[in-house]
Amino acid sequence: MVEATSVFERRFLDAIDHHLDGLAQKVERDFSAASLKKEIAGLQGDKVYHDLGFDSPEYALVRLTGRMSISVGRRLGEIYDKVPRFVAAARFGLRPEQIAEVFDGLELDIALRSNLLSKDDRSHIERIVEKMSAEKFSGIGIEIRYNFNPNDSSRLRKDVDVADKLKAAGLFPVYLIFSSLSPRDDAIARLKRGGWFFQQGGDALDFLKELLGVDISSVLSDPVIARKTQEKTDKIMKSIFSSEAFSSIR
Repeated sequence: MVEATSVFERRFLDAIDHHLDGLAQKVERDFSAASLKKEIAGLQGDKVYHDLGFDSPEYALVRLTGRMSISVGRRLGEIYDKVPRFVAAARFGLRPEQIAEVFDGLELDIALRSNLLSKDDRSHIERIVEKMSAEKFSGIGIEIRYNFNPNDSSRLRKDVDVADKLKAAGLFPVYLIFSSLSPRDDAIARLKRGGWFFQQGGDALDFLKELLGVDISSVLSDPVIARKTQEKTDKIMKSIFSSEAFSSIR
């Protein structure tokens, strides 16, 4: 694993590395000589592509590159969406399966159970919960959305049910919405009645900063994290252009 200047950075980079390693493996697999050969064969077997001259190695490579671009976009979206989870796991020293519990088929973004935390961290969680609820809980269950405009009534019902299940498990239900634009006030009111504690926009970011001790909006700009991630990304990009597929058409 790459060197880092703090335990948090090292753990967070481990999580990012996992996703970037998946991209590196895809590059090795998809830009192999066998993959290019298979793509060309598929084009040659299609009459339109063949008759119009698009059954060439060059066009096959364009198709492989296009698919890789889509994969990169999806993977980066997964990384960004999971930043709070990665940060929480790093901050509290939890494994992925400990922090991403499943309730009623819904994978919670962040679950923090007091019995899995250090004494100091348990006290930290208790102080935060006490500000929001007079009830006693043994942790926090957090669901996160960037935008909140639910059109699926069944998903809304499930979210309401999850709040009950979190409380039954001793976790205080917190719903964070990063965007303050176009919220569905009626849906939010329904979930609040169902037991969720809501924070939106800047309040949601402030809540996470207090909880995790990190500004989520700038974590990827951390100098150590940005430098190490850039090194890994550069390596992936270079591997594309030095691959068997690219080398075969030079």
